[in-house]
Amino acid sequence: MYNEIYFWLYTYLSRIKTNKTPAFNAYLILSVLHIFNLGTLLIWINYFLKYNIERQTAVYLGLILALIFAFINYFIYYARRENIIKKYNEHLSHRKTWGQIYFWLYVVFSFIVFFVSVSKIVNPKY
Repeated sequence: MYNEIYFWLYTYLSRIKTNKTPAFNAYLILSVLHIFNLGTLLIWINYFLKYNIERQTAVYLGLILALIFAFINYFIYYARRENIIKKYNEHLSHRKTWGQIYFWLYVVFSFIVFFVSVSKIVNPKY
């Protein structure tokens, strides 16, 4: 599923004439989306378990998780970008339409759910 999201990110970014590295930018955006998804999950877990995390601990945890996701995604998506792009270029037209719909739903809902969770659930004690 994420391979297809990477493909559509790459496709849309490669259409921008000033973008010289669409594959790398797609990898970075996908890493950010993964971090948002994990952040949302951690926000909800923290909300239900009522665990008090200090600000410094939350910042360090976020940075460590961001680096881990960037490292893992590099080898899963960016290093295999040619295979992913070749595989999804060969899909049928109706599959491409559904792939684009799933891509946009994933991107939009990842941002919406993360920012709504942060604004409504996170206690502004910092």
